[in-house]
Amino acid sequence: MTNKFSLLQYSTAAVALLGATAASSQVIYTDIDPDVILDEPNELFGIDLDDDGLNDFNFFNESFSTTVFYGDLANVKALFVGAFDTMQNGIAGSTGFLSGGGGYTYYWPYALPNGNVVDENLNFFNSNYQSLVAIKYKTDVPFILPQGNWTSFYTGIEHINQYIAIRFVDTENNRRYGWIRCSVIDSGRTLIIHDYAYEMQPDYPIIAGDTTSYVNVHEQHTLNATVYSFGNNVFINLNTNSSVHLRIADLTGNLIVERKLNTQFSIIDMGNYSTGMYVVNLTQDDKQLTKKIIIN
Repeated sequence: MTNKFSLLQYSTAAVALLGATAASSQVIYTDIDPDVILDEPNELFGIDLDDDGLNDFNFFNESFSTTVFYGDLANVKALFVGAFDTMQNGIAGSTGFLSGGGGYTYYWPYALPNGNVVDENLNFFNSNYQSLVAIKYKTDVPFILPQGNWTSFYTGIEHINQYIAIRFVDTENNRRYGWIRCSVIDSGRTLIIHDYAYEMQPDYPIIAGDTTSYVNVHEQHTLNATVYSFGNNVFINLNTNSSVHLRIADLTGNLIVERKLNTQFSIIDMGNYSTGMYVVNLTQDDKQLTKKIIIN
């Protein structure tokens, strides 16, 4: 069953949902039950995190015609999310630039997996229309151009239960970090919004998917290990006899490698992946080590 709200309806509903949050929790969590589903053009949905009557983040399902590639006409089907209310609100993501027609910057929110850190180290953008998925169809020749970090066109794998990283400023000018869990299905034409949360402690990070308590990653103990790269390989030397959880992700947050390391010395072959920078994360109980490496 679909559940669709107007912006005005949701502003009222959000007050009740936030009021039900446990006062002792440092993470303010809201479960949208039932999920909001935007599966038709011109549907929209908004979230007012600080209860000031203005939505901080809005979602749109759009279908329209526009000019692309130096005047060519194209039909566009897109799922957008935007930061509103104040210029300090933002959504973490990547950008692309089109030089034609005077130049235009595209904003593509990250599709973060569970466990990623949301903090000041991500790139946040305030644009009102940031493309989760934007598919452009030229009308005169067979042509399709999918854009966005949430598209399944190239891989065939739909983005289920992944996270939009957000930053917002409340009415007392406190900056907070949070996440919104979404799914994009039907080849990029349906957006499902499941739940969201933000850290009550100003200027502190939150873990994507965390719903109960603040996790201060800066206070976690550092895992005693050595990580470096050479060519297509990542070399890991562990100074421990216990197993360690390994995750390697690209800079958009896509998880590339995940496995348990049970030996002191490991070599991870990255030859099947694109050259560039990656983030290696090692965790063991309350210890962790995160390091950026370059594959060339």
